[in-house]
Amino acid sequence: MGVQIIIAGESQCEAFAKTYLIADYLSQNLPHFVCKKIEKSILEWEKWLHKINIKYKWHHSGSPLVWKEMLIEGSKPYYIGGASEFLDYCYSYYKFEAFLSTEKFRDLVDSLNQFKKKHTLEKHFVKNMQLSIKDNDKHLDSNYIVCISGASHPLTMYLISGLLDMSVNQKTISKIYIYDTKCSSKFLDFVENECSYVSTNYPGKVVKHVTKIGMALTNCDLLIVMDCVPFRMDLSIGEWLYQNSETMKDLAPMINASASRNMYILLPNLGPACYNATLLTKLITNINKKNIVVVTSDLGLEIAPIAAEIVGIPLKNMFCPPVWGFVGINHLVDIKNTVHKYNVFEPFNRYINVQSSSLCIGVLTPELRTLEYLMHFNENLWTKLLDTKRKVKNEELSLNKATSVLNFVKLWLSGPNSNNILSLGIICDGSFGLFFNGVFSQPARCIDGYWQPAADFMTPKDPQMNVVYLAQLAEKIMCFKKMELPVIVPYNLCICLRKKKKDNENTRKKKTTFFKELNNNT
Repeated sequence: MGVQIIIAGESQCEAFAKTYLIADYLSQNLPHFVCKKIEKSILEWEKWLHKINIKYKWHHSGSPLVWKEMLIEGSKPYYIGGASEFLDYCYSYYKFEAFLSTEKFRDLVDSLNQFKKKHTLEKHFVKNMQLSIKDNDKHLDSNYIVCISGASHPLTMYLISGLLDMSVNQKTISKIYIYDTKCSSKFLDFVENECSYVSTNYPGKVVKHVTKIGMALTNCDLLIVMDCVPFRMDLSIGEWLYQNSETMKDLAPMINASASRNMYILLPNLGPACYNATLLTKLITNINKKNIVVVTSDLGLEIAPIAAEIVGIPLKNMFCPPVWGFVGINHLVDIKNTVHKYNVFEPFNRYINVQSSSLCIGVLTPELRTLEYLMHFNENLWTKLLDTKRKVKNEELSLNKATSVLNFVKLWLSGPNSNNILSLGIICDGSFGLFFNGVFSQPARCIDGYWQPAADFMTPKDPQMNVVYLAQLAEKIMCFKKMELPVIVPYNLCICLRKKKKDNENTRKKKTTFFKELNNNT
């Protein structure tokens, strides 16, 4: 019964070619020697060899692969090996030296060794290329693109400087697009030129002014929306909300047309921020609603230094107070549930018994506690806050807003999961008893890349703070019509009446003085 030798290998493998030439030579000179060739391309070889190893439970690597089998269909294959094992097989069975001279055999072995070296070098080259490609992919993943809409707002200059300096876990902002339809292009070109001198690790202009936001949103990772209509005394509440809704309706179609599904949308606390964000969640169709957030912690930042001064603790040991509400229209800052860090001193018995001991006298244990026990008897906080707001400049308020936005971006860059809790306007999911179908400020935590309510956080203990009532008000506000809630008309006393009132006071004082002198004389 006959046996056939099967030789398989890469089409460009020299060892495979020479091995088959030897087998073909033997088949022409020996009556019972039969050989068969299986030739695979470079792209097909590795996959094919992997399948053969699995099928026959072999562990062969490289080209060629040689085995023998009976000349019967379905016969069991017997593994021989590679080129060198095939040469040993030929020598042991057929006295190989009789058919091939020593010089040719030596040349064949040298060629085989050269091929193995070449194959090893190619493997190292391919491996290094794959590693470099992975490094490039990681580098691309660590570069983020930000677009700022409504960039004519004064807050923009603080945000750009903070974003360009930001680096979290080797993640940086590589490009910032600025866009605004309500501002002259000359001003935004000026901002672009000024920021082009900022030294960064990226070639070209890092800050770029675009006239069409669709170009910027195509590869954008974060959109900062600062488009809003600020409140004016000559507007009714309904008219003010209507103008903001028109602004959001103009922006939403451009986001739907160009933005990627994974893009985040961030709204600083400007105008009716939660109202605008709620409208965007209803108008935008191609982005997850959980990716739309309002940064509201700036309201806590402006009250934190006043509270720290009242209770007498360092500001660095106090966390930002939680902010609740439909921010931009109504909100509550829960100062009593603000967490602060302090050290508890636990003395050893040695310190109690021996006063002059030079050894360690105790242990300082850091703990966390709310400000409720320090603020319980003090009600001057809100009057002091009002006085401070009257004195403070708009630049200081912008710094608080910029700080809160930049803190959010840092947490966003740090990873998909975070134990940090921020006050954010996000979609309600029933946590804290809030079932409002919109964006509402509450403590939030990043879970799997989405900002969700931190359901384990404390709700306000103050009986005057009812967050559910604020949510009910938010539902009514979303239904306001254009002319609802009339314009607030300030009351100014007439000059004539004020003059008459002043004259009456002077007359009364003169009469009082006259009667006092009369009594003294009598």
